[in-house]
Amino acid sequence: MRIPLMTANDLTTAQAARRPLDGVKVLDLSALGPGPFCSMLLADYGAEVVSVVRPNPEPFDPAPLFSRGKRTLVVDLRADGGPDVLRRMAANADVFLEGFRPGTMERRGLGPDQLLADNPRLVYARLTGYGQSGPYAMRAGHDINYIAIGGPLGAIGTAEPVPPLNIVGDFAGGSVNAAIGIALALFDRERTGRGRVIDAAMVDGAALLLSAQIAYHRIGAWDGIGSSTLSGNAPYYGAYQCADGKWFAVGAIEARFYSQLLEQLGVDPAEIPDRDDPANWPQLRARFAGIFASQPRDHWTKLFGDTDACGTPVLEVGELADDPHLRERQTLVVHDGMAQPSPAPRFGDGGSAPGPLPVTSRPSGPTTRAVLAAYGFSDAEIDEYGRRGALPDVST
Repeated sequence: MRIPLMTANDLTTAQAARRPLDGVKVLDLSALGPGPFCSMLLADYGAEVVSVVRPNPEPFDPAPLFSRGKRTLVVDLRADGGPDVLRRMAANADVFLEGFRPGTMERRGLGPDQLLADNPRLVYARLTGYGQSGPYAMRAGHDINYIAIGGPLGAIGTAEPVPPLNIVGDFAGGSVNAAIGIALALFDRERTGRGRVIDAAMVDGAALLLSAQIAYHRIGAWDGIGSSTLSGNAPYYGAYQCADGKWFAVGAIEARFYSQLLEQLGVDPAEIPDRDDPANWPQLRARFAGIFASQPRDHWTKLFGDTDACGTPVLEVGELADDPHLRERQTLVVHDGMAQPSPAPRFGDGGSAPGPLPVTSRPSGPTTRAVLAAYGFSDAEIDEYGRRGALPDVST
């Protein structure tokens, strides 16, 4: 039986459930990917996020991909009055998120000292690649640079470093780490009445994710890239290409799971070398690869089925919406014919129900007015900032 994806109409009841961050007002001045993804995580749980964008954003900026649950406000920080608009908004906000190089916000009068003087309860989050201090703090960089310095790039791969897209540095080490910091600061504020300044550096988050490998190195159990059983070189932990060109993954680490893997592949344990000796890995991997290559992926998916052989198809992005497990859990929702991931983690009372779906268009004047009115601006003040060029979308 095919279980339909949740549609926008299906979300109405779920959205009515109270979410943990309902009423928390967030100003997001970040651009590109990590900051907007972080604020999307907050919006998914009820935060009222205003994404502040430049009049002419970079053409490669993926921020619109992470715009669900947000309202957008165009502010020209270089125009007369631009910083004033944001300083006034920050005085009525709970969270201020920025991703500029150290000192940029201070030069515009929007640094943490200035904003916390106006609003001592403000949580000021700074999400950058190298952090606010250290010899690399002012350097430009991208995910690959941060995970190179933080360590994961030197540990991921079978023989040479393999960039894991921009998932480890930008999102896991950056966005998620910053979101945790913001949640902790909001929790602490309930006890102290005061906000905090968060220095969320992707290089720090990337190194934190390497905790297990650093521990192995400390006890002499780390032999470098490609040596770990989790590197993809171990024959019982990796992906194999099938007859149709698709891939199948196995993760049969424990002996009991490995025995089931051999059973599904029709391999007699007495006829193969000991898997615990890495010297035998190439031979075993070649044997398994030949077997997997003999049948299409669907064959192996059905054969492994509900066994404990730890075998699963490697789904491509376009296949996720059709997976029965993801469909039943509503791991993806669909809006305007496009699937997108649901918020995670979930709460049993519906508090992690998918938030408002994407609002990606730039605001017109009325939308800009509604956003600013919620922060205490009068129509006359909005008109004046529009005349001065600080609010490009306000007609003069």
